[in-house]
Amino acid sequence: MGFLVVYYSKGGKTRKIADVITQELGCKAVDTGREAPDISGVDLLVVGSGTYIGKPGKQLQEFLSGLKPISNGKAAFFLTSSGNDPRPVKFLRNALEAKGYKVVSTFSCRGQYLLSSRGHPTEEDLKNAKVFAADLKDKIQKEN
Repeated sequence: MGFLVVYYSKGGKTRKIADVITQELGCKAVDTGREAPDISGVDLLVVGSGTYIGKPGKQLQEFLSGLKPISNGKAAFFLTSSGNDPRPVKFLRNALEAKGYKVVSTFSCRGQYLLSSRGHPTEEDLKNAKVFAADLKDKIQKEN
C-alpha cells in the first residue's frame, strides 16, 4: 500500500497530528511549507492543515490546485482548528473531488488560535488521530 501524508503546519499543532498518522500508516509525511511532495505511486493521499480564516493554509491550497487530475484516486484529510467552522472541510472536499479523488474519511481536532484552545492537540486528540489512521489503513486494505 502506498500512503502519503501531505500537510501544512504553521505552529506545529498540525505536524503533531501528521506525525501520529504517519507512524500508524508507516509512510512518509511532507510539509508543503518545506518541500514539494511527490505523489507518484500513492494509493491513498492524506492531506492536512490548520485552518486560517475558513480555509486550509495557503501552502496546502497551492499544492491542491497544482495536483494533476486523476481518475479513481482516494484521499482523506484532517484539520486542526480553533472552532467548528464547516468551510475548511467543504474547501478540502471540493478541492480533492475536483481533481478526481474520492474522499474516504476525514478527521478534525482543536488546534490553537492565539490563546484559545491552548494545550491542543491533547493526548486524546493524538489517540483519536491514531484511530483515524488505523481505520484508513483497514479500509484501503479491504478495498484492494
